[in-house]
Amino acid sequence: MIVDIDQIINYSIAPYVVSPILSKMNRDIIGIIKVSNEDDIKTILQLAYKYNVPLIMRGRGTSTIGQVIPLKPSIVVDINNLTSDFEMDNEYVRVRPGDKVFEILRYLKRHGKTLKVYPSSLYLSTIGGYIAGGDVGIGSFQFGYHFHAGIKYLKVYGSNANILEVREKETLGFAQAAGTNGVITEAEIGIMDRDDWKDQLITSKDLLQILEIIKTLPREKTRRIIIEDSDALSLVGRLTGLNEWNLIISSTLKLGSEIDGRFLDELAFAAVYVTFSKISGFKNYFYEVRLLSLEEFYEVISEIKKYLGRKVLIHGDVMTLRGKIIIYTVFMSEKRNFKIIEDIMKKKGIPFEIHSIYINDRVDEPERLELMKKYKRLLDPKDILNPGKLRLDT
Repeated sequence: MIVDIDQIINYSIAPYVVSPILSKMNRDIIGIIKVSNEDDIKTILQLAYKYNVPLIMRGRGTSTIGQVIPLKPSIVVDINNLTSDFEMDNEYVRVRPGDKVFEILRYLKRHGKTLKVYPSSLYLSTIGGYIAGGDVGIGSFQFGYHFHAGIKYLKVYGSNANILEVREKETLGFAQAAGTNGVITEAEIGIMDRDDWKDQLITSKDLLQILEIIKTLPREKTRRIIIEDSDALSLVGRLTGLNEWNLIISSTLKLGSEIDGRFLDELAFAAVYVTFSKISGFKNYFYEVRLLSLEEFYEVISEIKKYLGRKVLIHGDVMTLRGKIIIYTVFMSEKRNFKIIEDIMKKKGIPFEIHSIYINDRVDEPERLELMKKYKRLLDPKDILNPGKLRLDT
């Protein structure tokens, strides 16, 4: 076990957590163990279970919502070396948790394929961290959450080293559970044919016009859609010809002016509030997230802009959730302005508790949450795995 003080400090920090609430929860870990195979996992789990030692599985630590922040003195298990050589068929690729997302994508590209949904942190993150902790990403307009795009199979270890293999719907009990109810050591996840998507820009003064365009876009030909107000996009996009509202679309269709979209990963879902924490210029930077329908987006944004104008930056990732178009909406402003923003948002859309440490507050499908709890009771009754983050009483 590694107990070097510098490494302890590094592993105790969640470097991409920019929430002023979550960042105060950092606690020092008590040690680090690096694993490279399942025998290592099994041995560590057996010892931790015997001596009641909390464990947190960690990949690259790219979570923005605190999944790797210890709530109790814990040992971090580094899974970066638990990798595979990849196996695939026409619909799925088999991976291990330490495999880097970028390397999986590079492997699939050689075969004319790509992941159906993958994280904006693709150049940094492990696939195990994304399966266990992520939800949205590139491809969410086509497929929604990554676990809705298809997890065929998971191999999971319980805290006493017992093995469970789950398929199809039962995998939803572990996706987004942040490793609180099992340790994933193998997965088969959905892939698709890679296409020639072009990044394009459409601009308008009229937000309603932008939203009407979104309604017409076919999912099978449209990979991703981003809505950005001019102030937000001008900070990051390095683009000319912007208007009050700007729509960036990756599609095989010819829809607007083609752009160099290499900066877009800085503007995808969780990446956006990390990016703007560094460049927004707000002295007391704060952000909130809301999942809004097209109609709710127009109503809420119009009213917020009426009161705050350029004092608030607006970003929206367009996704599909349970068959409906939903906008993952990020509001960024000075902290003092959020009383106005929250009053306007009240009773609109689906809350996304971006500053909560608890998994329960971000799972918006009750049946998935119940599956998570079921497997927590079955596989981790002593709450050894990432303890305290999955509440069983709510």
